[in-house]
Amino acid sequence: MASQRRKSRLKPFILFLLLIIVLPAILYSGYEINSLSASEALIADIYRRQLDVVLYSLNQFAWDVAGGWATTVGSFVGAGEDEDARSHPALRGFIRRTAAVRAVVLADSSLARITVVADSSAERDLTLRTRSALVASGDRLGRLLRLRREEYRRLEPLMIPEVSAGAGIGGNPGDSTAVLMFALLDPAGAASFAGLVLNDTVFIRSVLGPRVNEAAGSEFLLAVSGRDRSRPVFTTGAASDTVMRQERQLWIFPRYTLGIRLAGSSLDEILRARFERNLILILVLDVLLLAGAWLLYRAFSRELELTRMKSDFVSTVSHELRTPLALIRMYAETLDMGRIKDEVKKKEYLGTIVRESERLSRLVNNILNFARIEAGRKQYRMGPVDLNAVVGSVMNSYADHLKERGFSPVVSLAQDIPVVQADEEALSEAIINVTDNAVKYSGEARFLRVATGRDGPNVFVEVEDHGVGIAPHHHRKIFDTFYRVSDGLAHNTKGSGLGLALVRHIVDAHGGSIGLTSVPGSGSTFRLSFPIDRRQEGEQR
Repeated sequence: MASQRRKSRLKPFILFLLLIIVLPAILYSGYEINSLSASEALIADIYRRQLDVVLYSLNQFAWDVAGGWATTVGSFVGAGEDEDARSHPALRGFIRRTAAVRAVVLADSSLARITVVADSSAERDLTLRTRSALVASGDRLGRLLRLRREEYRRLEPLMIPEVSAGAGIGGNPGDSTAVLMFALLDPAGAASFAGLVLNDTVFIRSVLGPRVNEAAGSEFLLAVSGRDRSRPVFTTGAASDTVMRQERQLWIFPRYTLGIRLAGSSLDEILRARFERNLILILVLDVLLLAGAWLLYRAFSRELELTRMKSDFVSTVSHELRTPLALIRMYAETLDMGRIKDEVKKKEYLGTIVRESERLSRLVNNILNFARIEAGRKQYRMGPVDLNAVVGSVMNSYADHLKERGFSPVVSLAQDIPVVQADEEALSEAIINVTDNAVKYSGEARFLRVATGRDGPNVFVEVEDHGVGIAPHHHRKIFDTFYRVSDGLAHNTKGSGLGLALVRHIVDAHGGSIGLTSVPGSGSTFRLSFPIDRRQEGEQR
């Protein structure tokens, strides 16, 4: 029932902690994560817009360059109509001068006759490959011709099969091959086609490269990559900086993409680093807040527990005071009225009054000593003390009480143990409290052993019983003020919860220690150890 009341009191406090500490931290963490998502979307849009501008500029420049070459080729073809195309010196000179152009393709409007002019021995192989690509793209070529007749010249990029290893026509084995086809009309209106077979790697590096560097400036890093993306064909930064934020396909070379990112640390990397730093700080703050909440909860819980124990203490002490006072008053009134004529009976009544008075005195002394300890006014008068003498005095004064309770204590005093510097009255009080504790919790067993001895630099007094014992999880708490074991016989036995707390204070004040060995159902052994007075020991020797 007490546990349920305690939980019901803690629920509002737990909800309060969640509302003022945990919930704001979670909301702020969610806000930061959402801010990162919004920032990433904004960054992606910035990159996209910038890349679109750069890509449009590069594509237009590439078309302008290729268009200029197409015009040159058209003029050469018109000027050499009577010459064999393969031996056309102007076309061959153009190819030699223009590294980005591998060959020139010439074809009639029906694609029945296709000629490849190249400064290479691979014309036949390239002719076969180009023929198949042109035939497959007949519809696209027809559109080029219609546009040309409408006074609009358009370049159409076609991909032809890659050149076989060793067949090179001005490029490296395995390079991809693109041909830019355009339509030609002579003055008489006869149509034909021409095309530029480009060395895309050379074109990208030598023609587009300077414009890419110009567009990148010092703010951006641009890279042109092939299909495999293992290594960029051209980049304005280090070759290792190949992770792009946005990529778009080049118009003139569909197999290649242009990528963009900020030079150095990219904006998203900066924001992500900021987010990660903030997230770490938030997590640390959350941990600190949760730790603070837990400590606050623990302190509040302990305060509730202490309040409960104080309430129990007041109730218990009231009962403890009421019982001996009631007995003393009852027996005293009986004797005062002269109703008891038997001298033996009178002596028994007087003995009860004395014992209850002593019990009342011990309880009052415990309360007063506790009050002095709490106020910091408890003082001890130190002097040489014989521990055997203190134990003997306590057992003699306690003999009648023990006999009445059915105990025949076993007292074992070690011979010639050194004296200790202590307050004799305080040691007596500590031994009485431990002995009284053993008597209270002995249950049906009526065994009590009190012994003294020496253990290295200490002397000790042990009090052993065969009572209910103490569970391990209570061992450290039983020396706390007001704490009482809450299960079994120990819970049903009345007590103030001050005795063992006073014992611990007395032992600590004397520089000693308390040891406890206990097994539930088999009893407990308390050992109070005190340091030996070395000066007195030397004098005794």
